[in-house]
Amino acid sequence: MSTRMSAPSAALDAALDAALDAWLSRQAAAEERLTSFAFREGLPVVDVPPPSSHAALRGWITATVADPEVAAFLRLIDEDGRGTAELAAGGAFGLAPGDRVALAARVGVLAASGLVSRDLEADRVNLTELGRAALALGQGPTGARP
Repeated sequence: MSTRMSAPSAALDAALDAALDAWLSRQAAAEERLTSFAFREGLPVVDVPPPSSHAALRGWITATVADPEVAAFLRLIDEDGRGTAELAAGGAFGLAPGDRVALAARVGVLAASGLVSRDLEADRVNLTELGRAALALGQGPTGARP
């Protein structure tokens, strides 16, 4: 059995890595600003190498997107995003219709991982570049839906 990836699989894999690298770069900059603001003299600096962060998050993200409920949610909000009122009313994630609190908690986890963004002013959830790349990789080169 060959362990070589097909060209489409390799392209999807590379797209996820590029999107994850871009997201990690933004997160690292935000963490640096936050820690420099909250710096307390005498505390040691924690330096986590980027490849470690990349590998850890990549594994977690691909496992998260492999969850059929998460994949269905990401497909639902794909291109144009969706209003949170619409998502709550429709019972996204199998939640009780109208449960905005549980929906916000689930969206918050996906937003913290960079898969979605939540525009509080417009009350919308949007798929990020990283979310699109992870979903595409999860669907595979044939577009099969998990």
